[in-house]
Amino acid sequence: MRSSVFSRALAAAAVTAMGAAGTTGVAHASVVSAGTTVRATTVKAAATGAKPYDFNGDGYADLALGDPYGKVGSLTSAGFVTIVYGSKSGANTAKKQVISQNTSGVPGAAEKTDHFGYSLASLDYDRDGYADLLVGTPDEDTTSGTNAGSETILWGSKSGLTGTGSQTMAEPSNAGANHRFGFSVATGDFDGDGLTDWVDTSPGDAYFWTFTTSSQNLRAAAAARTFRPAAKGRPVRGSQKGINAAAATTLDALVPVGGDVNGDGRLDLIVGWRNSKAEAKYQYGFDVWTDISAVSQDPAKEVLTKLDGLAAGDFNGDGYADVAAGAADDSGRAHSHLVVFPGGADVAMDASYLVNQETAGVPGATALGDKFGTSLSAGDVNKDGKADLAVGVPGRTVSGAARAGEAIVLYGGADGLTGTGSQAVSQSTSGVPGSAETDDAFGTGVSLLDITGDGYADLIAGASGENSLDGCVSVLKGGTSGVTGTGSVTFGAGTVGVSGKGAQLGRVIGRIG
Repeated sequence: MRSSVFSRALAAAAVTAMGAAGTTGVAHASVVSAGTTVRATTVKAAATGAKPYDFNGDGYADLALGDPYGKVGSLTSAGFVTIVYGSKSGANTAKKQVISQNTSGVPGAAEKTDHFGYSLASLDYDRDGYADLLVGTPDEDTTSGTNAGSETILWGSKSGLTGTGSQTMAEPSNAGANHRFGFSVATGDFDGDGLTDWVDTSPGDAYFWTFTTSSQNLRAAAAARTFRPAAKGRPVRGSQKGINAAAATTLDALVPVGGDVNGDGRLDLIVGWRNSKAEAKYQYGFDVWTDISAVSQDPAKEVLTKLDGLAAGDFNGDGYADVAAGAADDSGRAHSHLVVFPGGADVAMDASYLVNQETAGVPGATALGDKFGTSLSAGDVNKDGKADLAVGVPGRTVSGAARAGEAIVLYGGADGLTGTGSQAVSQSTSGVPGSAETDDAFGTGVSLLDITGDGYADLIAGASGENSLDGCVSVLKGGTSGVTGTGSVTFGAGTVGVSGKGAQLGRVIGRIG
């Protein structure tokens, strides 16, 4: 879609309700998906305001679902966002809304293959007590070129999200065709000044952008909210070894997450990348940036590892965030698997351990096409102070149904993530409505998000292939014994009014962990 966009707009971010975590948005799950961080220690608090995803300020986080392939009118893959509001009892499907670029007040207009909703992240930018939502549209055509990309902010209010007064921005400088700005977003206090920051990516020119703000710009009257962030672009090339000149100027995917890897009380930025033009050894990895305000353009650490899902959390409770990288493509060692890199004061990350469905205690067994690790999300399901990890396994055969999919919850402990107590959840799990069917792809998207306000992270899992790509979402409550199917809720595209639009509901799920 071609529209005039603001290069100055939209800055910063929020922190999670858990003190040490940054809020990370999620990108399209089949490329690289982002989870965020949970830590048991305290990181300097970011700006006050509503907790992420509490769009109506009632104290409960709401579900934000990106539907980038959804049809708006006759416009295929124009994209929209579906909101289901949280409550003490969980997801309240009676209170819902659908927002697209054709919604009143939202800048521009929906057009074919814009992919509005490709990435999501939440923040209370203006600190008015209502969380706001950042929505990425990486294939937006702007005056800078085809697929230059854009980012839109939707404001929270007493009645929930609204398009009124929303603003859209482009890549701050050097915007161009196929840069895909808005591919993925993350929020958190990355510079340690007590104010929230925002990170956005444009893989088409191998850049990520950090946006910081000052206290005087954080709050404005609702009728005159403006954005004056300080933007800084940084090149992310991945490892320069084995990369020719052409490969070094563009990437397939860039995804940021936050976590205090070095334990200094300040959120660090972890940027995952994928580059298919490089030699095989150098095609995947992540960089750790411990000080985004530093003049140096070099990360503190670069790790080469296969990467589909990405998350960070203090899985062993030692005060350092660990980085989990999901390798869902079945090739290489152990087929699809998860590699965890423990954090530490020196950010060395020289040691790592592998988890897959052959790990003792993990349900099931490794099989070709399972895609274990496609999506990841960290959160504290059992409220023991250690991060747990939800792992999407959308290719899993369940009850004889090929690619029905499942989600596995791995629990943190003194030894980090192990199979001890882990749980597999699918549409065949007792208490979960529906049934596992071929090509449902349950686990395409996962999120650990406390929508009931009881302090236990709940599991939200999407089955994007349900009912011929309409999709559906299941919500299972967390508790001291883990997640449970008892009292769980599953809702499909028909329930939220988007059936027959190819929404692939559950492919992109907003998360803070």
